[in-house]
Amino acid sequence: MQAASPPPDKHYWRSLFRQKLSAVPRPHEESAVIRRVLIEEFQSRGRLVISTFAALPGEVDLLPLLTELPDCIWCFPRVEGENLRFHHVTDVSQLIGGTMGILEPPAELPPVEPSCFDVVLCPGMGFGRDGSRLGRGRGFYDRTLIECRGDCRLLGITLPHQLVDALPTEEHDRFMNQLVTIDGFLDCPGKVS
Repeated sequence: MQAASPPPDKHYWRSLFRQKLSAVPRPHEESAVIRRVLIEEFQSRGRLVISTFAALPGEVDLLPLLTELPDCIWCFPRVEGENLRFHHVTDVSQLIGGTMGILEPPAELPPVEPSCFDVVLCPGMGFGRDGSRLGRGRGFYDRTLIECRGDCRLLGITLPHQLVDALPTEEHDRFMNQLVTIDGFLDCPGKVS
């Protein structure tokens, strides 16, 4: 028996995940567990260039990683028009309020191109176990991930209620290599033709 396919409508999934994310606006305990998983993975890997994000309500808080993994080069996005521009941030205090109320780096901080990233810690409203990702609908990360090197490790950061078997995708969507959950790393098979 073949598994049921998800509805092809991303609006359906965004509505569902919006409700789930608002139910737990500050997932402190889960965030701490996921940060420990990331620390164990990266603490002995040297000076990695890692793209990360400041959490919206309901998302995993990764900001403490800046002090917990000080050898890494941390890059945060700022919205400029229809694109994300990334900047090297050395301390959380450098972040300022930006678009949609998200903390972001000021434009004066050193820029970093996505082609320099070793790892992308990717936010999303929801993730499929196959590596599919559902963003908020403006395509910021879709455009950024296309610019990343082929060997860049794409890690979807997800809470249990953000995880489903698969999500509808479009041709331009890039799949995650792995998902980072409270249970550790989940390998993703990627797009199945």
